[in-house]
Amino acid sequence: MNNRNFSVGLFVAFALAAFVGVTIWLTGRQASEPTTNYSMFFEKDVGGLMLGGPVFYLGVEVGTVTAMNIVPGDPVRVRVDARILKTAPINTGTYASLAFQGITGVAVIKLYADPGSHDPIQPGKDSPYAAIEVRDTGFSALLSKAPAIIEKLDLVLAQINQVLGEENRELVSGMLVDIASVTEALASQKETVGELPALLKSSLEQINSSLVQIRSMADKLEPGLSSSVANLEQMSENLVKLTARLDRWTASNDEDVNAFMADGLGQVPELMLEAQITLREVQKLVKEIREDPSILIYQPSEATIEVER
Repeated sequence: MNNRNFSVGLFVAFALAAFVGVTIWLTGRQASEPTTNYSMFFEKDVGGLMLGGPVFYLGVEVGTVTAMNIVPGDPVRVRVDARILKTAPINTGTYASLAFQGITGVAVIKLYADPGSHDPIQPGKDSPYAAIEVRDTGFSALLSKAPAIIEKLDLVLAQINQVLGEENRELVSGMLVDIASVTEALASQKETVGELPALLKSSLEQINSSLVQIRSMADKLEPGLSSSVANLEQMSENLVKLTARLDRWTASNDEDVNAFMADGLGQVPELMLEAQITLREVQKLVKEIREDPSILIYQPSEATIEVER
């Protein structure tokens, strides 16, 4: 009997030792290291999160959930208290998020850190503990934005319904019919359309040929025009010189001119008649040049009148 009681007692002691060992192994270093309490305020459903649930910092378990309480207000919040190892680098750059593991619906708290150095967290007015900021990340963020996304999707669908209304559908159908008609017309004229590049090329070649002919004519006319202009300039220069010589001659023969006026005045009528004939010839020549300037180029004067200098 004593042996039996001893065996039972030994088995119970062994089971208790194993339970304590498993508990220590599951809780990690939290059973032997000092901890600090923190609070987190969630403004959404924390279903799936249980007392004693784990708290992870960058994937490493650093604490457990110790309490969950509803905080009245607008909006209503849920305060979650957790006991976290003092060695965990909790500061103002640390933020918490609710995450779900697997398909069981079990929720855990995950802690993340913003880069850079940050100040220590101070206790808040709604909790005796320092409060860790709560942010939605990953799938939780997607779920939190789902209502707004659905609302925008409803708005987009409503706008699509307006665009695809009866009136617009009829308009689009008419446009499609018109496009089909234009396509058929182009298809019926595809041979003509195919000939357009060749016609354009031929027209351009004819234009280039005409330009070459015009350039050649200009090159041929340019020497004659230059020669005519030179002749006119030479005639003008000769007339100026002749006038100067007449002025000098008149000045030096003033007495002879007076004698002529006294003695040779009887020849004036004949001289006036010849002058009129000469003037008419000059007028006729000017008229011909005005009506057909090309005679200066194609019909050069065979006889050159020289003027004495």
